[in-house]
Amino acid sequence: MTTETTPTVSRQGQRPAGRPPVPKGAGINTLKLDLEVTRDELASTLDDLFATFNLRVQIRSHPAFFAGLFLAVVGGAAGIATLLVRRRGRAG
Repeated sequence: MTTETTPTVSRQGQRPAGRPPVPKGAGINTLKLDLEVTRDELASTLDDLFATFNLRVQIRSHPAFFAGLFLAVVGGAAGIATLLVRRRGRAG
C-alpha cells in the first residue's frame, strides 16, 4: 500500500495511477461509463471547491467563529462611534 493519495501522471497522455486503463477492444458502453465516472469526479471536486468559497456554507459550518467575528466588528464599530461622538461633543 502506498502513502500517496493523489494519482500522478508520469507522461503526458497517460492515465493517473489511481485509475485502470480502458481495456483494449472496449465497447462504447465501457467508454461511456468511464466518461460518466470522470464527469462525476469532476462534479464532486467542483462542488467541494465552490462550497469552500461559499460564505453561507462557511457560516453554517463554523457558526461560533462567525458569531465572534460579528461581535468583534460590531464592537469595533461601536468603539469608533463612541470616539466620534466624544470628539464632536468636545469641539462643540
